[in-house]
Amino acid sequence: MRTPAAFISGMATMGVLATGIAWGSGVVNASTDESAQDATDNTSASTESTTTESTDSDTSATESDSTSSASTATDGTYVGDVVQTRYGPMQVEVVITNGSIASATALQQPGDDRESQQINARVIPILNDAIVQYQTVNFGNVSRATISTDSYKQSAQSALDQAGFTG
Repeated sequence: MRTPAAFISGMATMGVLATGIAWGSGVVNASTDESAQDATDNTSASTESTTTESTDSDTSATESDSTSSASTATDGTYVGDVVQTRYGPMQVEVVITNGSIASATALQQPGDDRESQQINARVIPILNDAIVQYQTVNFGNVSRATISTDSYKQSAQSALDQAGFTG
């Protein structure tokens, strides 16, 4: 059995060691962080130039694709299929004007529970804007809204198919 003095001495030693380790790792991390930051800055610069180049080429490809699809789409308002999700139905209406997507609106959206209502209140406007901006449903998912995004894209794609839109 330890004596109280031995216990206190041991705790004091642990406190000194813990303080030294914490202080030491802070100093080591600070110097490591600076060199890591320099490496990150160099990597970011090269990534930015690569991203800028690929974005420019992707944009021109998308513009030419949307121009070619504009001639094949029939102007009008098209209602997509109802897509059932575990949270409720999703249905999208797409308006085609001059052969391109002029607007998109969710006619039905999952909202049986409070969380779905909150998610879709944030996500649906983003999706409505994205389909018009990109002139396709081939864009990334909205973070933390995969089910809503996927069902929106499915319904919107069925509306675009009805219009003969190939963008």
